[in-house]
Amino acid sequence: DKFFSNKIGIPRACNFIVIGDPGVGKTTVCLDMLADAQNETGKKNKVLFISAEMNEIDMYEYMERYPKFGTVDILFLADYVDENPKLVIEQMLEEGYDLVLGDSFVEIQETIKETCYMSTSGAEKWLIDLMINHNKGKNKSNKYTTFLMIQQMTKGGVFVGSNKLKHSTTGMMEIRFSGTENSGQRYIE
Repeated sequence: DKFFSNKIGIPRACNFIVIGDPGVGKTTVCLDMLADAQNETGKKNKVLFISAEMNEIDMYEYMERYPKFGTVDILFLADYVDENPKLVIEQMLEEGYDLVLGDSFVEIQETIKETCYMSTSGAEKWLIDLMINHNKGKNKSNKYTTFLMIQQMTKGGVFVGSNKLKHSTTGMMEIRFSGTENSGQRYIE
């Protein structure tokens, strides 16, 4: 609980970027946090997982290993590529959520760019502005939304993102794995 804040737990109205090598467990760790936040005793946290990388079949396999993930609201962007995913995301977030996980920032951005015929910077600006507006509680429920956004890294381990994204970010969490598959440890910095 003290990982994100001295006030215990994930703070409201913030944006965190989650980075790490492919397969290190970014999505799994973040979904675990999301499900725990939703099921926290005495609180009614409303959470959402926006996936631009998985579909229902992928999620089914996750839920076989981690049944609690099945309680989380999920928006699979692949289901809306023939429609307007930008509008779908806006309408979904308008309900008001306490915590939203996006997997991944760049894939959501690219989906919006391609389907809505926007430039890369235009799609990024739209997504960052959307996050900031929801940080400020601009939704039907007046919820001050926190976003966890998984983001890509280069092969050299460098964060991929514009200065605008960096300046709109409260904190960055890197998930690492050391050792071999059979005798390694996963840790967070």
